[in-house]
Amino acid sequence: MKNGVFLTLGIVLFASFAAQAGHHETDKEQVVIGMGLSMDGESKPLYAGSASLMTIWQEWVEAHNDRDFDKIAAMNGDEFTVMLPNGQRVVGSDEHRALLEGWVAEANTTWEILWMIPNKTENADGEMEEWLSSGNMLTMTDAKGIVSREFHQVDMQFVDGKPTSGYVSSMENIPAP
Repeated sequence: MKNGVFLTLGIVLFASFAAQAGHHETDKEQVVIGMGLSMDGESKPLYAGSASLMTIWQEWVEAHNDRDFDKIAAMNGDEFTVMLPNGQRVVGSDEHRALLEGWVAEANTTWEILWMIPNKTENADGEMEEWLSSGNMLTMTDAKGIVSREFHQVDMQFVDGKPTSGYVSSMENIPAP
């Protein structure tokens, strides 16, 4: 009986040390979650990114819903730029703010995050870039009370924890629930 207790205790201790050693080794390895193609067609691994980007994205989207344009501008990176589905390029926080203020006034837009995938990949210079891909449902209500919805997929690059450069694609006329 006594030997069984010591044996069980020994196995538990050994397993905990082995699990801890394995945990440290896993931290050093990057988890490949997919692949991406560079502009010249070169295939590069896409790695799991930092979960902290999801928290930043949630706060950024919440600031959109709260109409806190000062907070959005403060969260944006210094070189903020985004390409919209219609090909319009928004450059800088001032232009971003003007676009949002007009859009909100016209359509009372709200944003709902449906999914997020933080990721990172190596750029052409061999440096790692952090990105967050997200699916977002936008609900817009015009002055006549007509509700429309759009699904937006956003791929946003983060530099120093700030949304800096992104691309938006959309699917319009999503039926309201």
